[in-house]
Amino acid sequence: MARKNLGSMLGGDIAVAGPAAPPVEKAAPAAPPAAAAAPVSVQATPHAAGSQDVRSVPRWLTYERKETRIRPDQLEWVEAQRKELNQRRQGAGERLTDNTLIRVALDLLIKHQGELQGVTEDQLRQSLGLTD
Repeated sequence: MARKNLGSMLGGDIAVAGPAAPPVEKAAPAAPPAAAAAPVSVQATPHAAGSQDVRSVPRWLTYERKETRIRPDQLEWVEAQRKELNQRRQGAGERLTDNTLIRVALDLLIKHQGELQGVTEDQLRQSLGLTD
């Protein structure tokens, strides 16, 4: 089955800002495919009259891609929390993902950035009162 163009599924063309993704070498399987993808910023294309297109673009297309490594207990917690929150919402609101929870956690870390002190992960955790 042929893949559909995302722009045609959304009802028009989507302008992608930034450099094009570099070609992926198929001979190097050591790097996961996600690591080869370039960050994508999506903006709505302006109408011919000059006004901004108000068509909504999926929020996830506006985010930058960043791979991270987390502990198994962190992954288990994120997955369990996502499932519980999605069950509680009963179809209302937006679908919550693991990435949603990670972004919220980063926002909390940013809010408390003035408290961060240390040169190791353990010291950073202690400066925020995280001890176990």
